[in-house]
Amino acid sequence: MPALDGARRILVIRHRAGGDLILATPALRALRSALPATRIEVLTARGLSEILEGNPDVDRVLDFDPRSLASQAALYARLALGGYDAVLDLISNPWSAAMSALTRARIRLGYDLAGRRWAYTLALPREPIGPDGRPILRYASEAALDFVRALGIAPRGVGLTFHVCDAAVEAVDRWMSASGVDREKPLIACLPAGSWPAKTWLPDRFAAVMDALAPEGTVVWMWGPGERADAEACRARMRAPSLLAPPTGWQELGALLARCALWIGNDSGPKHVAVALGVPTVTIFGPTNPATWQPPDGPHTVIEVDGLDCLHCNANTCPLPGERHMRCMRDLPAERVISAARTLLRGAAREAPCASR
Repeated sequence: MPALDGARRILVIRHRAGGDLILATPALRALRSALPATRIEVLTARGLSEILEGNPDVDRVLDFDPRSLASQAALYARLALGGYDAVLDLISNPWSAAMSALTRARIRLGYDLAGRRWAYTLALPREPIGPDGRPILRYASEAALDFVRALGIAPRGVGLTFHVCDAAVEAVDRWMSASGVDREKPLIACLPAGSWPAKTWLPDRFAAVMDALAPEGTVVWMWGPGERADAEACRARMRAPSLLAPPTGWQELGALLARCALWIGNDSGPKHVAVALGVPTVTIFGPTNPATWQPPDGPHTVIEVDGLDCLHCNANTCPLPGERHMRCMRDLPAERVISAARTLLRGAAREAPCASR
């Protein structure tokens, strides 16, 4: 077990996927708790640093533009200066492995994968294996926590951390006022886009769900970069009135979600923001496995088709032909999502009568 006594600086590498960065926050919390005097820095891609804004477990965020050679060169020069006592490479792809090695930190942790283990002083198994020889499925935060366990540090729970800054709260307040949002009614958020085609539910089903829920609150369609057309297409299919969310970064997204009584959508990064903020969620699963991407407790409901042998295939695009194509999405009726949403809305109403405060 590597000793971190006297460690002054630790670098955590997590430069891909906003949802995965949020899921790494329990590991950051464990590091901070065990090493309060150590400087904790996180390396991430430009556009994701907002996720860690105000996070008390992070001292500095190093962001770079992976599409810019100049930005990459500046990053490599900074890493080559060294000064880190430990590096935790939570991605462990060939690129991040090379960056880990470049730091020359005395402790470098990454996954024990071919072509990459050379970069680490301690290589960890990618996932635990059960007695049957199969990987043990766990909540995704546990993977990052394996790194801190390897350092002899005890986890401090798997709860996610997302801090919403005052400027984002004020921006969302201005939008709500300008849009005439009735603050006495709960906001019900839906994000219909998906990062993979295979895990994107049908627009007409989303519209049917939100039409059914419209009498119970104010429907707001959320969207991220490149997703506005998806949200507008669903909104156009509704009979009831609804709102289109304004353009948001991660901070404004969090501020808007914090006002919501419920989030509905596909398995995606914004869902993890909702979870971090304690907002109830209804998540539609197909190719991804809720055992990995759904929190172990809390007011969060999984909706998926039962009995499909192709479920949890982890394919970005459904490879099956004909009638079998996208059945995990096509066979899921709107009524199941409506029922789950109403159950969670009743619970939210009991806890906070004014959900869009």
